[in-house]
Amino acid sequence: MSAERVANIDRLRIVAAMGIVWFHMEGVPHREIGYAGLPVFLLIFFSLITSRGRSDGTSHFLKRRWDRLMVPWLFWSVVYGLCKLGKAVCVLDMNSVRSMLSMESLLAGTHIHLWYLPYAFIAGLLIRAVNGWTSGVSNTAAVHMATILGVLMLVGHAMGMLGNDLMTPLPQWGYGLAAIPLGFAIGRCRMVSSRETQRLLLLMVALTVLAMCTILNSVGYTSLAIPYGLATSLVCMAYVWPSRSDAFVAYVAPLTFGIYLLHPLVMYGLRHSIVTSQHPAAFMIMLSVCISGLAAFGLMKTPLRRFV
Repeated sequence: MSAERVANIDRLRIVAAMGIVWFHMEGVPHREIGYAGLPVFLLIFFSLITSRGRSDGTSHFLKRRWDRLMVPWLFWSVVYGLCKLGKAVCVLDMNSVRSMLSMESLLAGTHIHLWYLPYAFIAGLLIRAVNGWTSGVSNTAAVHMATILGVLMLVGHAMGMLGNDLMTPLPQWGYGLAAIPLGFAIGRCRMVSSRETQRLLLLMVALTVLAMCTILNSVGYTSLAIPYGLATSLVCMAYVWPSRSDAFVAYVAPLTFGIYLLHPLVMYGLRHSIVTSQHPAAFMIMLSVCISGLAAFGLMKTPLRRFV
């Protein structure tokens, strides 16, 4: 990927991290817009895995993804578990202790937002395998087929066909399923040799998903349609139109993973230290993002940097 396109994707990561904090902030309006940050993260991650092909060996790929996703998941599951345990002891809430020993915690972690990490790890392995199996299929054909599959998954999720009523985190995994073929489609777009054809295919993916999300939104599936419509359009546009990097992007983009991991702790601390209702929502979102980013930056200067 060119430096210009890296800058665009990094900017989008920053916006996505802010969106996730926005979604998790209690009482703020239009949270479904902020939740677009989740499919943005997934689409970027899956498209990069796809576009890089199988240039590295399977063992190297597994090690990199394990170190980047599963090791932080294990670490932060312990951190959030200890926090929950401490709170449970203070208020004598044994249900919280039992919940940490449930199948839900085994699949998602001890805090619900951690579900993203094992899901991304497993889905990344699947995408790598599918990319190898379809190496003989033209990129254009692969893009069209994957886009259709992604749209069908959006419809399936809206109709309750992808495990919406199952135990946590299976509904969250179901929500992220459409990002797998759509991320794959975007990644295969980038593997086309012609820059002009790349742009046309990316625009096709964005418009197709946006059209379906508009239909879903019109019939009441706002919580699904708005995040995916926004996310797919933004990711495709980030690849279509390059822009230059700057010092802010270079410093802040590496902190986005840490912001995602740390922000629930920061938000909990803010709720118990200041009266959040007395401050504008935008201020609380930015304050949470800044504190989480500073905490991530500090951890990156210590031996704990591998966990952020």
